[in-house]
Amino acid sequence: MTDDRISRPSRRSLLALGGAGALTAAGVSMSAGTASAADHATPASSLLVPSPRLDLNSASDKWIREKPLRDSTILQSFGYDNANGHIYLAQVTQGGLKLAGESAAVSATDRNRNGDLTITKWDMSGNTLGYMYLRGFGHGMGIGVEPAGGTAYLWTETDGQEVPDPVHPDDPTRTTSRGRRLARFPFVNGKVLDHGSAGLATYQPVPGTSRYTASVDPVYGRLAIRFRDTDGAFVFQVHDLDLARLGVWTQPLASLREPNITAVAGWPLTTYGKPFLQGYAVVGRYLYLLHGNSYNSTQKIGDQNVVVSQPGVGNTFITSVNLTTGALDPAPPTPFKETVNPAHTAAAYTLDYREPEGLGVYVPNPAQPGVFRIGMGFASGDTGARVATIYGKAGLVQPS
Repeated sequence: MTDDRISRPSRRSLLALGGAGALTAAGVSMSAGTASAADHATPASSLLVPSPRLDLNSASDKWIREKPLRDSTILQSFGYDNANGHIYLAQVTQGGLKLAGESAAVSATDRNRNGDLTITKWDMSGNTLGYMYLRGFGHGMGIGVEPAGGTAYLWTETDGQEVPDPVHPDDPTRTTSRGRRLARFPFVNGKVLDHGSAGLATYQPVPGTSRYTASVDPVYGRLAIRFRDTDGAFVFQVHDLDLARLGVWTQPLASLREPNITAVAGWPLTTYGKPFLQGYAVVGRYLYLLHGNSYNSTQKIGDQNVVVSQPGVGNTFITSVNLTTGALDPAPPTPFKETVNPAHTAAAYTLDYREPEGLGVYVPNPAQPGVFRIGMGFASGDTGARVATIYGKAGLVQPS
């Protein structure tokens, strides 16, 4: 029998108001500081109580289909303001725009290299309500949304650093940007915000690390972050949202190295390649990962260039990881068990250009925060006129 006090968090946790008090009661220090790099690779902890898990094989439903963002570039990530009924979406700023403080229009190459981002605010039907520009922040692979009354505070990477483009690793002329720190700021319609601006709250949870992104768990009031450790490995950590806001990073609720998702039973590496990580989300004790490539993407396998994402099929997978163990949950298949994790998804398979981009946690009714859904983002449309689509999964498996 399930204990509702554990599996069904309160509305207070949805609005991210009570985490610090709960953790203090559990014995977590409120003192400020930064985490030690030695703490990164071990999952934790008894504080991650049993929670519902998304059924990866549940049906995918169309929520929003091919709606424009503020700019014409590809969607990178999105997050929900469940308290106010809004969606915030991140993309690299398009070329040819001249923003406030710029003497001339900036090219797409320079926008990408500089780490300039555009944030679009949607209603729940995909209608644009506002926008914001971020200069020098990064690539936008993750975005966290923290509602506070009628305002949404956004968690993004910042302090963008020019790095080789992972999509074109053999071309030294192709570069992009990744953030070296985290930032938290209120969404202000029409504002142009520069990295390093006075009053911008920034954080580097672990000294010497880089390539930060963030996602908010709106059900349990937590902040999930991903960064590259000092040894080059990518790490996920989960922190209490109230403590993260205060800059307290000494007690991650979970910390583990990114799982290596390669060949999946029934979807061999020789045909479907190694899909790119395109987004992540955390709810309770589960980390969800979205992998995949755009239709017609190729990868070199052996001595041949192979199309790893065939139109109409794709190589998009969603994976669930138990943060208390670091293992895939449900467990990977065996010869006697059907493939369930990672799970291939054909959601939005009829899109022409289809590239998976981002995961978001949607809570339809804030009075029932334990009933959540996971949205999967997809970019489509022609070059120079990209649009965004969101399909979602609603099936949940309750803790036993």
